[in-house]
Amino acid sequence: MAINLMKVNDMSVDENVFCNLQNLRLLQLNHVKLGGGCEYLLRKLTWLCWHGFPLSYIPDGLYGENLVAIDMRYSNLRQVKNSKNLKNLSLCGCKGSTSTTLASRLRSWFLPQSPIPTNLLPPSFHGLDRLATLSLRDCNLSDDALPRDLGSLRSLTNLELNRNSFRSLPASLSNLLRLTSLKLDDNERIETIPDLPRNLDILQASNCTSLERLPDISLASRLRLLYIANCPKLIEAPGLDKSKSISHIDMEGCYDISNTLKNSIHKGCFTGMVLPGNEIPALFNYKTEGATILFKLPEFNGRILNGINVCIVCSSHLEKEETKQIRINLTNHTTGFTKSFRAVAINLVKSCEDHLWQGHLSNKVFKLGSEDEVELIVDCRDTMTVKKTGVYLVFEQDEARLNSKRSLDTDDVAGSSCDNPLQTKRMRFETSQQNIEENMDVA
Repeated sequence: MAINLMKVNDMSVDENVFCNLQNLRLLQLNHVKLGGGCEYLLRKLTWLCWHGFPLSYIPDGLYGENLVAIDMRYSNLRQVKNSKNLKNLSLCGCKGSTSTTLASRLRSWFLPQSPIPTNLLPPSFHGLDRLATLSLRDCNLSDDALPRDLGSLRSLTNLELNRNSFRSLPASLSNLLRLTSLKLDDNERIETIPDLPRNLDILQASNCTSLERLPDISLASRLRLLYIANCPKLIEAPGLDKSKSISHIDMEGCYDISNTLKNSIHKGCFTGMVLPGNEIPALFNYKTEGATILFKLPEFNGRILNGINVCIVCSSHLEKEETKQIRINLTNHTTGFTKSFRAVAINLVKSCEDHLWQGHLSNKVFKLGSEDEVELIVDCRDTMTVKKTGVYLVFEQDEARLNSKRSLDTDDVAGSSCDNPLQTKRMRFETSQQNIEENMDVA
């Protein structure tokens, strides 16, 4: 049964309509009013979708034992209760009831411009062992509104907490061993994020304007996508330079991160990365003005070229948020081989300020050889201006040394297992040497 109306419509459903629908499994009544309660228990109901639900609570009649999905976005709910078979719960835009704690009252007295936090969730997540998706975007939730036993949701894979009033999150977050996606965008008050679950795949925390420190990224050993754009107070991102799994990083607008961290991650082989900056890093072997660069590779002397890192200084043409496309065309003039690298999507949000984009091209595709003459063109169509271009050569031996150093640094954090201090110092010295080519003139 489905009725989907716009908010401007004024239609109500009498509670008696449910008495003849005892076999109903799917119910969608978006922006429909309910005339009275719901005394008739819909035992077979498995999916309940009611955007703009008018009541402050979900009647017991809609809480059948087979209910697995509740989607009550932008409703007047004041509180929800647990349902043991629930797998998907979406309460996005539900503002809930006003918190009555002393801290909340003081906040409203002295900071009247601040949103009043809400108590939408039950005091505990106990019993929600099957819950896989929890969407709480734009619910005006504060620290005390999220149950401390968040980590007990052992089946949770997707957690959306965007656009709330958190300053911190429960430490039990790291216990969510099946969590793969965590969305924290637009939490303007959050200052720190606790340790991440080790199987996390995606972390989104853009526009968190008070965020100062990330947790140890290397502990999330399967993290691939890290989106933390427009976090101007962010200073620390421990473990980011040691991560072996991340493929995409967006740190556009993160102006306070250290040059040491920048230089470290510039050596990494990321598919796509955005950082603040208006100069090609010094470690890049070849640099030029504009979007076209010509260079001659050095003698390899037995080394194996794994690929090249391409870095550009670019600025957006567009004032609105829009995905930009980057295409890289490479021609090997020595062999006559020409190849266009697949389009890479990035976001340079609104700002027309200069930023760095960097991507890695594997040599398995281009098969560049010793002393080859190469031409590389970066094509951004008409969405961005490419002001400078740089190329950094990534040799297999150098990458192995870098990975070895990363592993050693990780071991140092946990405590060295080497019994001989002199040997430990020697290992640190040997593995920290980087064989980087001298900057070469652009042809």
